[in-house]
Amino acid sequence: MNDVSNTTATDKAARPKKVKDPLWKRIYFVFSLFVMAVLVAHFSWVASGSAQWKLAKDEDGIKVYVMKAPGDAMLKLRTVMEGDYTLSQLVSQHIGVGDTLQVCKEWIPGCVDMKRIMHFNPARGYDRDLWRVQVPGPFADRELLISTIFHQDKASKKVTLDVVGMPNSLPHTPGVVRLERIHNQWTYTPLANGKMEVVLIQDVGFSDVGFVPYPLLNLTLVDDSHKFFATTLRSSLLEDKYVNAKVDIVDLEDIRRPDAGSQAAQSASP
Repeated sequence: MNDVSNTTATDKAARPKKVKDPLWKRIYFVFSLFVMAVLVAHFSWVASGSAQWKLAKDEDGIKVYVMKAPGDAMLKLRTVMEGDYTLSQLVSQHIGVGDTLQVCKEWIPGCVDMKRIMHFNPARGYDRDLWRVQVPGPFADRELLISTIFHQDKASKKVTLDVVGMPNSLPHTPGVVRLERIHNQWTYTPLANGKMEVVLIQDVGFSDVGFVPYPLLNLTLVDDSHKFFATTLRSSLLEDKYVNAKVDIVDLEDIRRPDAGSQAAQSASP
């Protein structure tokens, strides 16, 4: 009996103890798996997309569409509404009356500076501005060097304003990150019902400069754009400075009136 007990005790003593991995190794392993999962999700998301507009929100007379294009991490937005506005009223928000630091602050959270690089030239049809946006630390401020390019179709009177980034047309500001890719497009189309269709297409490469993690931006873009149209844009368009604005480059012929065509024909007849 004693021999059996001694043998059992010896076997237990001879059996090696399992050594656990140090805590840092386990943390490193979990972290590595997390990084791999994030990278796979990122590349899968960037490669995905149909490049087709899809309705994401339709409230208060405002429709917001999203598009995911293959190769781009950021969603593109198309926001649409109708209203009783004039072309001068709308265009003046971008050329002339509304081209100020105050409007920059109202339209872009964190805007702290706006410099006029080139005044609007009617012959060339564009201007150039430098906007600076303050972001929470430890991140550096961002800046947008943009040109607003005007075009009006003479037949339909539709106005197109392309807001295009010109990142390398001036030396970069030390300590400030310049946004490399931006192409927003405003279109104002007179409709047969007497109203004006307002459309904004947004294509901004916030993720290219680490502005904010793009998944967070993509989650808020639709609601932010809808809120901007429903509050800031609608309320500002009712201000006297826009209602009474005069923009010489805009053809003011009102083709929305049902009798506009007959009146034009009568005035043209001998």
